[in-house]
Amino acid sequence: MHLLDLIRYSQYNILYHTRGKKAILFCKFFEKKVIFIKRTDLICENAVLNDCSYSSRVHSGEMSGTRYTDISVDEESAESIGLAVGRYITVYTDKGDVRACVSGLLKDMIPSGTALVAGLGNENICSDSLGTKALGFIPATAHLSECKDFSDLGMRKVCVVEAGVTGKTGIESSTRITSEAVCAGAELIIVIDSLACSEPERLCSVIQITDTGISPGSGVGNDRRALNKETAGVPVIAIGVPTVIDLDCITDAPFAKGFMVTPRNIDVSVHRLAGIIGRAVSTALNPNLTDDEIRSLIIY
Repeated sequence: MHLLDLIRYSQYNILYHTRGKKAILFCKFFEKKVIFIKRTDLICENAVLNDCSYSSRVHSGEMSGTRYTDISVDEESAESIGLAVGRYITVYTDKGDVRACVSGLLKDMIPSGTALVAGLGNENICSDSLGTKALGFIPATAHLSECKDFSDLGMRKVCVVEAGVTGKTGIESSTRITSEAVCAGAELIIVIDSLACSEPERLCSVIQITDTGISPGSGVGNDRRALNKETAGVPVIAIGVPTVIDLDCITDAPFAKGFMVTPRNIDVSVHRLAGIIGRAVSTALNPNLTDDEIRSLIIY
């Protein structure tokens, strides 16, 4: 039985307590200790919390003065930490030209062809509005493909979709995005969403990019149908920022269970990060366009 199976069947004689920042599970049946996974969407925290070698390749680098780590998870490690096989990049937003760094890394990941960019989340909840706000910095260009100058400028067809949340639309976000990608003839899907972390210092301070797709709602324990290459039929790149954290990751107080917290300046942080991600995606998809040209194509 694997670690994830232990957690899945935690109602059977499994107790847990906190030691420092790690929670330890003790399984009476197996008479051994295993490390408990706090809820997080970040590869860096998953690996640390599981205390294992999580990758066949780890690269740390710097681009435009901004630090990043590039981790490739193999099949054996993926099973240990409960993440999909693929590439995970963590960009640290504390210094440098973060937008240029994210854009440069994305250029190395995205294939050619028509792209569909989808923003997930509820625009009325600040901490969940990253995806929808980022779309405001990404111009749709697919409808201009018949124009004379489109090819001359070396532009790519880009479609932009605000997928929202299933609770408001009644439609699974992954199903809606996949359907619209088929209608648009998209050969690539980029999804932007808010994430959850387990360490306070990472709130709104890192950007994660992965080619493994996403499970909408997973950050708040409301997992929906996954959106990835297997379900969509085309490569899916997910970009996210941790904007919430479970309160019981911060304190052992009994009342903490079931609460999630967010920084008090979350509105400012989300707007700033949405701008960074949106502009980085725009530049990566249409590198031949200047900032002024990209802004001129955005309809407010």
